[in-house]
Amino acid sequence: MFNSMQGIYRSGVFALTGRREAVERSLWKRVLIGITLPAIFILLCIYEYQGGSGMECMFYRYTGLYCPGCGSGRAVSALFHGRFAEAVSYNILLPILGIPCLIVLAHEYLRIVFPGMELRPIRISQRTAVILTAVIVVFWILRNVSAFDILAP
Repeated sequence: MFNSMQGIYRSGVFALTGRREAVERSLWKRVLIGITLPAIFILLCIYEYQGGSGMECMFYRYTGLYCPGCGSGRAVSALFHGRFAEAVSYNILLPILGIPCLIVLAHEYLRIVFPGMELRPIRISQRTAVILTAVIVVFWILRNVSAFDILAP
């Protein structure tokens, strides 16, 4: 009888220890995400606001064609300086799709870092994902057609 009770006690301790380790891992993950992501974002904002040149597009460099992200660095810099029209001229998709994406990312960030807020995860339907993908692919094609030079950065 004593052996079986000892086994139950041990399994309870192991279960408790496993749960505690999971909570500690979860806490470290939340702290890492909670500190690292805002720090990276702030540093990028400072860099772009100081007049950072952004990255060169490798796709454009090797193919001579614009990718959907071409001009995004300049667009972000223009947004930081309050020049919305200029940002749209560099990459029209960035302000249109980027702002809703930032809202979703902020919501998910808060959900992960502050689980006590009990925010539900944002789910994107398959139909929405297909539509967004189609919009990006059509934009990608059209900005490389000479009749749509206005879409080029």
